[in-house]
Amino acid sequence: MIATKGSESLFGSAPRSNNLFFEHRTDLIVDLYPTISEFFQRHLNAASLMVDEIAGPLASAAELAGAAILQDQKLLSIGLGPDCASATVFASLLHQGVLRERPALPVVEIAAHQIESVNVGVGWAGQRIQALGQPGDVGFIFAALLSHADIQRLSQTAEQRQMQLVWFGNRGPGLNVNANDEEIETRVALNMTLAICAARLIDIHTFGPIEGSK
Repeated sequence: MIATKGSESLFGSAPRSNNLFFEHRTDLIVDLYPTISEFFQRHLNAASLMVDEIAGPLASAAELAGAAILQDQKLLSIGLGPDCASATVFASLLHQGVLRERPALPVVEIAAHQIESVNVGVGWAGQRIQALGQPGDVGFIFAALLSHADIQRLSQTAEQRQMQLVWFGNRGPGLNVNANDEEIETRVALNMTLAICAARLIDIHTFGPIEGSK
């Protein structure tokens, strides 16, 4: 056993908790609190105000996806730019069924995490859609940074594969679930919330109400 005296050992002072650094940085908290508060307030307000606008399209998207699954089709969860994380979360929730025990749902994640350029990512995602998409499949595209040309490229590829698309964070042909008038940062943040909500609705549409949930 190593002999100790107070908080010190024979080999010197015991390591200090990393939290001590932050406990003594009240000046940092004071300086950054307005930014933190404004960030959360802005995003919470945007989420609250968009409910009436996106409730219908979001419910339709869940119904479309659920119907495809029941007809033995699959979902493609497509994420580009900073929205790759939303696509990953959406696919993971449908795979794992965290709300209850159930079979994994047929969803393929196409998220260009390692591709910094959105334009290059669109080309890569198009190739994946071309290779994996089948008639009747449904693609959920999480992408707030797409240009009109990017949207057209993905739309044409999906049309060739006879797929239907649902757009999150942008407006393209088909269903649109987004707050398109919000700034990019807000749209990216809201896309994550929409991805989680969409996964829950698809779960309910496919397997029925979740016990104990409202």
